Amino acid sequence: MSQLDKYKELLLKWNKTHNLVSKSQAQNLDEHIEDSLSVSNFLGPEILDLGSGGGFPGIPLAIKNPEKKLHLVESNAKKAAFLLNTTNQLELKNIKVYNKRIEDLRPEEFPAALEIITRAFGSATQIIKSSERFLSCPGNALKLMKTTQQYKEEQLPAGYEETKLEKILLKGKDKGRILVTIEST
Repeated sequence: MSQLDKYKELLLKWNKTHNLVSKSQAQNLDEHIEDSLSVSNFLGPEILDLGSGGGFPGIPLAIKNPEKKLHLVESNAKKAAFLLNTTNQLELKNIKVYNKRIEDLRPEEFPAALEIITRAFGSATQIIKSSERFLSCPGNALKLMKTTQQYKEEQLPAGYEETKLEKILLKGKDKGRILVTIEST
């Protein structure tokens, strides 16, 4: 059994009692894994997955990119327990799980040039406010996985700018998925 298959099995098993992902997500795990992996080539070696939840995009990224280090940040204890258990079950040595809010983490305890990635976490303004101490560190950037429509409705707070916008093409469909890089000015 592949690591991705084992991940899906663990996620469905835990989801029965811990409500890690929505019913719709549980029925379309392959699509969510593909979405998670679609940004792989746009990420550097140090990634902080903010609001990891059921492990998207962090766990698929860690499985397919063993050379990258992933920091999974999840404030919900049940979800963090799932992430830790799955990391151990899959023997993923490139993941560290933090059962905390990002506001409670200290940027100086993380490597430089850290990329903070989010998928379905909230608005750009909320994410920037939560992670502003990290974004004030030189070399750190925020990478938002959004649809073009979602991002059109966003407004960045003062002191932050979009530095790159990558179009993501998913096999067989174009959902207008983008990866937006935001940095402190």
